[in-house]
Order: sequence, then structure tokens, then C-alpha cells
Amino acid sequence: MTKPKTTLIRGGTVVLGQTVSQQDVLIQGKRISAVGNLSEYKADVTVDAGGLLVLPGAVDTHVHFNDVFMNTISVHDYYTGTLAAAYGGVTTVVDFSNQKHGEPLIDTLKYKREEAGDLPLVDWGVHPCITDPTPETLDQIPLVIAEGAPSIKCYMTYREDGLYVSPKDLKRIAERLQEAGGMLLVHAEDDEIITKNISDLINAGLTDYVYHTKSKPPESENKAIRQCVEIARETGCRVFVVHMASADGAELVSAARTEGVDAIAETCTHYLVFTEDMLERDDGLKWICSPPLRDQKNQDRLWAGLRDGRISMVTSDDAAYSWEAKLYGVDRFDKCPNGIPGIEPRLNLLYSEGVARGRLSLPRFVEVIASIPAQLFGLAPQKGTLLPGADADIVLFDPHAKWTMNQQTLHMATDYTAYDDIEIRGKILQVFSRGELIIDGDTCLAEKGRGRYLHRQLDLSIRASI
Repeated sequence: MTKPKTTLIRGGTVVLGQTVSQQDVLIQGKRISAVGNLSEYKADVTVDAGGLLVLPGAVDTHVHFNDVFMNTISVHDYYTGTLAAAYGGVTTVVDFSNQKHGEPLIDTLKYKREEAGDLPLVDWGVHPCITDPTPETLDQIPLVIAEGAPSIKCYMTYREDGLYVSPKDLKRIAERLQEAGGMLLVHAEDDEIITKNISDLINAGLTDYVYHTKSKPPESENKAIRQCVEIARETGCRVFVVHMASADGAELVSAARTEGVDAIAETCTHYLVFTEDMLERDDGLKWICSPPLRDQKNQDRLWAGLRDGRISMVTSDDAAYSWEAKLYGVDRFDKCPNGIPGIEPRLNLLYSEGVARGRLSLPRFVEVIASIPAQLFGLAPQKGTLLPGADADIVLFDPHAKWTMNQQTLHMATDYTAYDDIEIRGKILQVFSRGELIIDGDTCLAEKGRGRYLHRQLDLSIRASI
């Protein structure tokens, strides 16, 4: 039997749990085998990490590849999307797969496996999305969980796009998930409020980009979040509020958790770095997303909630539509595909805006981009940590580097970026995935198809820090 290749990452500042210290990390084959003072060890390859941070590979559990939505399809597929992920230090992604009306829920996994094929560069998983909550669909919930997809998403809006699920049906789904050991993910926006607001604004001739935020006020989000909390309370199912933009929503979830309700929430990079003022620009279409961007005071409160644990983690909600598709909304904000391409910028931005500016500690930064997503979504202990035995998913990061993020310095497949000309502190230098160096500076070394499907099983005893 061939002896596994060994790689020694020497002398870096290792972030392991709440400990930040200068240590060495030994990779044997695909896994981490030791962390400590290993200077005497003779490895096949030695990497000098002096002056660098040694971080676990980031885990992004909210991406939309090949996403058919609002008369278009996202430009990130399982090659371009995972390529951008790799350059962004993301070694694990979990994608959404919408149920086709009238078709079995289990087919959501089949379609994603077909889409992935021999394309992924990093490891990946799937969240099935229920759009047709028939008794037959609910009966298949245990089947998709057995296939390693225990987190199921539903939308409380987008009725016209065939995605809407009523609160009554959400409760039925939650009951079945609770019985089967799954988790309910919810896009929490109240469809009735939004539909009325859009109609009123369009009829009044208020069609500019900025009215996107007016059509979806905080109360449209907060009302839906309150319903999610109540569903979690009544069913005992873990309910996870995705891409939360409302700071009041964070308070609602936090209060429920204090009462023992199993409700959790994430926010996204764009809510932490942009405000609704971006929609007043001539190119404001770039920042139309749902829920919408909100004001500076709300953003400051999101940072506070992220720092103290009221918000558990940060994802990208990568929804990469072409500029041609975004221009569908040039005359009417409601025709613009909602979403921001962001899978690559997340780690760099959260370090630059979070750690470098004193908003997050290094251990908390690692929690929100890697360890907590891995724990909550059934990826631990293989992902999200540098503990021996974990997959050797590792990012070497220069905390002192300064550079400008823009379309030229990013690798996403869109022909524009919302993250343009942002001055960044800190830079990813190398990325390892299961022991293999896949990003070396500006060079991608990964071969198509090396990413593997991740069969996930939730540990519902794990609670994200409050």
C-alpha cells in the first residue's frame, strides 16, 4: 500500500476553537493528523506559514447553482461556482434544489447529481426545497433525509414563481421533519404584505430601484419570522431562518432561543457591508436582493448580533445572475432577478470588515464562516475545524496584505460585481481541500470532478452559541 503523502504547514498562527497560537499542522493523505510543535517532523512537503493565519476551510451552506428564477438562470454552475468558492477559501458548499411541481421530492437530489456530474472542484451537498407540499411529498421527507439531505427549505413568498408555501403547510412540513430528524430552512418574508406593496408602488408609478426596499419593509420580514418561531415552538422542529436582514428579527429569534425554542438564524455578507443607499445609484440593480438591504443602524445591530451570538453564522446567498438578466428590472424594480453574486468575497470581506476593524474576534470569525455551519448542517467533525481527524481543508491567509476587490481581482462567472473597488485587509494565499493544494496564489490547481457529494446527518443536540 502506498504511504499517504505528508504535508507540514509550519509556524503559522492556528485558529483552533477559542485558541489562537503559533503551531504546526500535519496533513497525512486527506486528513489532519496532528497539530502542535512538529518542527522535528520530516514531511514530504513543508509549507512555511510564518506570519500567516492557518484557518479551516470555509463552509458556505447557502448557494444557488444553476438556479432557475425570475425568467433567468444563475451563471454559476458546479464548475464556475465551485471555482469561485475555492478562490474564496470555501472548501464546502451546500446548494438548493427546488422541487418541480408534480414530481417526487427525492428527484431534487437526482437533478443536482446530474448537474454536478464531473464538474465540482470542492465538496458539496444539497438542500431540497419543497414547492408542492402534497401528502406524497411529505411522505418522502424521510427518504431525502436518508440520502444525506436533512435540511429542507421552504419559501414564504415568490408565489408567482411557484415557490410559495403557506404557514399552515410549513407547520405540517415541520412536524414531519421533527419526526425524521431534519431541519426546516425558511425564506421568511410575508407574501401578502409584499404583494400589496408592489402593486401599490407600481400603480403609483414608483418603479425605481430604491422602491424594492420600500416594497419589503422590515415588518414583512419580522411578521414571517414570528410565524417561524411559533412553528418551531409548536412542533419542536429546528427552524432555521435563512439570509436574515432584519436586526429586529435577530431579537425575535434570540428571545425564542432563550425560552428554549429551537430557532436559529443566519445573515449574509451583503447585509453586513452594504445599505439600502446602494439602490439609489445608477447601477443600483446590482444590489436588489431579498430580503432587501436595510439602513446603517440596522446593519450596526446585525454586527452586534453576530458578535454576541444572537445571529449564529454568515453565508453568501450566492445568486449570480448575468447583467443582462439584472437589466430586466431597469424600468420596474420587481422584474429584476433578486440576488447578489457573493460566494468568493465572503471570507475576505468578513475578515477585513470584521476582524481587522475590531468587530469580530478571530475565533468568532472562524465560527461564523466555518465551524458553526459545519456543526449545524451535519458536516462536523469532518468539516469546519483543524482538529486531528478532520478533512484537511485549510486556508493560509495573510492578515497584513492590502488589495482592492473588484471585477478584475475576483473569479466569479458574472460579468459584473456588487463588490467593486472595496479596499480589503487580508488575503487568501493558499487553499487545501482534503489535503490537496487547490489554490496557490492566483492559480487554480484543482481538477474538475474532484469535489465529492457530502452525505449529511444532523446532530440536533448541537446548539449554536447564543
